[in-house]
Amino acid sequence: AADAGELANRDRVTAQVQRMLKDPRAVTRSLQFADQWLNLEQLGNLKPNATKYPNWDPQVATAMRQETLAFFKEVVWTQDRPLSELLNAQFTFATPKLAKHYGLQPQGAGLQRYDLATVAGRGGLLTQGSVLTVGGDEASMVSRGLFILHDLLRGVVKDPPPCVDTTPVPTRSGLTQRGIAETRVANKACGGCHAKFEPLAFGLEKFDGLGSFQQQDRHGNRLRDDGQILLPGESRVVAYKSSAEMMKLLAESDRVARTLTWKVTQFAVGRPLGAADAKIVDQIHQTAQKGGGTYTSLISAIVMSDLVQLIQTDGTEE
Repeated sequence: AADAGELANRDRVTAQVQRMLKDPRAVTRSLQFADQWLNLEQLGNLKPNATKYPNWDPQVATAMRQETLAFFKEVVWTQDRPLSELLNAQFTFATPKLAKHYGLQPQGAGLQRYDLATVAGRGGLLTQGSVLTVGGDEASMVSRGLFILHDLLRGVVKDPPPCVDTTPVPTRSGLTQRGIAETRVANKACGGCHAKFEPLAFGLEKFDGLGSFQQQDRHGNRLRDDGQILLPGESRVVAYKSSAEMMKLLAESDRVARTLTWKVTQFAVGRPLGAADAKIVDQIHQTAQKGGGTYTSLISAIVMSDLVQLIQTDGTEE
């Protein structure tokens, strides 16, 4: 079409974009985005402590990656839902082994869809093992909080000084990961930075290092999933009573929606975005939101933006 001079106006370019989005390769490319964004390759190197997790089966790690990619495809393509619903959609996919790991009743062989509307705590990317395992064996709120800050809220925080011991603190009777985090947040030397990200993981405390849901940890400590969120750039702290409420807050957050726009745009153009791109990315975001905030509306907005210049003002292709 370009060689034939058929891309000299926006309507023709738009038609080509819509045609290409129906190609199976568009789905494959989107799954590559999800794989990179969530660093799903790390699941292949998952080797939990055998003493703490004696029943671990490496096949479950493979199933976690399959779960997240199938979930992403269902939300983005099959249902064509807004990208923000990746945070709180009430279903998932699991193999029999992964279902058992999650405490779900296996429904059949292979990867099956599970309704989570009545399953406490589960629903959305942050409750999937592929993401929860970022916290390591101890389900570190540092690692989980930083993931939410960086990859969902596009927030920034300084690296710890070289002299700081970053070895995860183990839990014990009377001390949960939340208790450890609250101590750091209250510490004058640490709290300035840790207060920006560790509380973001408070709603995930009931998930252990491998993503199993529990009301008590192995020491018998009662776990909580209530907390507060202070989103970057906001002045008001918002409280939530459960992980489900937390997921809803994130799914409805404009900050999260804008981060997803930034992440997909960066992937699409194949280079890091910077301050000079911010105005155009904001225009892309507004256009995509008017189109429903879906992946396809976002890709269309990216292609038709000034980041991907297909049409010159004189009507010729560029």
